[in-house]
Amino acid sequence: MTGRFAQFAEAFSISLIVAGIFALCQPSSFSLYQHGLAIIVSGWIGFTIWSHRRPIPSQTEEGNPQITIDGHPPIDVTVSRSDLDT
Repeated sequence: MTGRFAQFAEAFSISLIVAGIFALCQPSSFSLYQHGLAIIVSGWIGFTIWSHRRPIPSQTEEGNPQITIDGHPPIDVTVSRSDLDT
């Protein structure tokens, strides 16, 4: 999952919330009013999921071809001789 897709999904969720508020506040269509709360809740759930998800960086975004399974870059650890003598 790239960062660009996560940003798009988060923006779409925000637009669903705004559309749901509009559907609840408009006076012309009862059908929109009936579905307004469901639209807000689906946008809210989507926003909660996509705003807390850490996207896996692609190789072109990070410039680092080594990415572990969980999406974090590898940890560089160097052990010196003085660390082993103690």
